[in-house]
Amino acid sequence: MKKIRPEIQVHFSSKLEDGPKEYKDKFTKELPTMEDVKKKYGAVIWCKYTGCKYNAEVKGLQRTSGSLLKNLAYSPLDEQESIWSNICTRDEIGINFNEVRTTSTKVKVPSCFVASTKKTGHIDFSRFLQSDGSPIGGNLDSQHVSDEGYGGLDANNIYGE
Repeated sequence: MKKIRPEIQVHFSSKLEDGPKEYKDKFTKELPTMEDVKKKYGAVIWCKYTGCKYNAEVKGLQRTSGSLLKNLAYSPLDEQESIWSNICTRDEIGINFNEVRTTSTKVKVPSCFVASTKKTGHIDFSRFLQSDGSPIGGNLDSQHVSDEGYGGLDANNIYGE
């Protein structure tokens, strides 16, 4: 195998940033606090991710996809799917792009970085204990009383050893 060039080449199709940025909150002179930013850029975030604890439905308040798109002639195929009745009540929101791969392409899909679900994925095993600390349903001991495993090393095993 013949080397074409001695160095590894990396090609980028996007514009380079100005360099690494400091991990620190910064504000401008015109917008010195977060409240000033909210006054200038404040927005209502309509969200359909009902699993998030910050997702709240305000009774009597809803928008349609046509209104959000600023296109009153927009006619959805399914009107119920095009009704937005839940809003995000979190004070700050981060939008992330997750890469979804299909059979032929990769698509970047925006998602809420700060979404918080009511379900943590943590199982509380203390719910499976009775008031005296014993497990519900009793204790499941080994089915074989031998200390040597499953009986393969016992004198009367089926292997004849």
